[in-house]
Amino acid sequence: MQKHTANSVKLGVFVLAGIFLLVLTLYILGKNKGMFGASFDLKTHFRAVNGLVKGNNVRFSGIDIGSVKNIVFVNDTVIEVTMSIERKMKSIIRSNAVASLGTDGLIGNRVVNIAPARGEAPLIKEGDLLPSKDEINTDEMLQTLRRTNDNVAVIAEELRSTIHRINTSAQLTELLEDRTMSANLKASFAHLHEATEKASALMTDASATLTLASQGKGALATLLTDTTLSQEIRQVVKKIKQVEESADRLANDLNQVVVSVDKDYNTGQGTVNALMKDSLMAAQLRQTIDNVEKGTETFSQNMEALKHNFLFKRYFKKIEKEEKKKAVQKKSQ
Repeated sequence: MQKHTANSVKLGVFVLAGIFLLVLTLYILGKNKGMFGASFDLKTHFRAVNGLVKGNNVRFSGIDIGSVKNIVFVNDTVIEVTMSIERKMKSIIRSNAVASLGTDGLIGNRVVNIAPARGEAPLIKEGDLLPSKDEINTDEMLQTLRRTNDNVAVIAEELRSTIHRINTSAQLTELLEDRTMSANLKASFAHLHEATEKASALMTDASATLTLASQGKGALATLLTDTTLSQEIRQVVKKIKQVEESADRLANDLNQVVVSVDKDYNTGQGTVNALMKDSLMAAQLRQTIDNVEKGTETFSQNMEALKHNFLFKRYFKKIEKEEKKKAVQKKSQ
């Protein structure tokens, strides 16, 4: 009887110990899953969950903070995931935190990762909907990799064909074996470099000259702004014009003399006729007249060119304006 009682006591102790261990195990598992601790719900939306199921872990910055509570379809493109989060995370997670899908290791269970975002935002509240981002799809990566491999294969084939044509091209081989080409190219580049330096120096000098002229300095500014020089140029041009008028009058007088001489010579009268009978003197006189006429014509051409020179162009334009003004005044009188 006593032995039976002892066995019953041992059995009871064993059963109680087993129940205690079972409760302790359930408590530990529940604590890790947030079953027995205070929690609150958060939601997020995904286009595809890719194997996520209820009970999978939820992590914040790599630390387990809860588990997936529910997964439902909102429509054909949106899946709502409800997460049970430890209540103490209310003071840590903010409303701009981003949820994404991940994997526990390389081939482990799917998890929901919550990552903090930059910028200020209010703390999370129960039932809030977190923004989400799509994970990298392995299938899409494999498809992209396949297309890349196909493109690489095409490029390699074209490159092989190009190299084959280069190796079988006699002209290109001759061109590559020409040792004088490198020397010619170096000389060409040297000449190009020298020409570029000279052009740069010329542009620098021109820029400096224009800068000095704009500041009222330098020979160009003096030439353009010196009133004394302008007056002297006007006087020179006036004298040249007087000489031109005198030359014209001289040419007219000489023409009249020639006409008179021709008339006396044809009629056989006058002292000029007697003088012109000397053939040598007549030839010299004609030559002199021709030279005077040619000189007058050349002088007129020089004066016309001088009118178009940028140094005297403004002066002649001013004279033309004054002459037009005088002509208008005469007509009005």
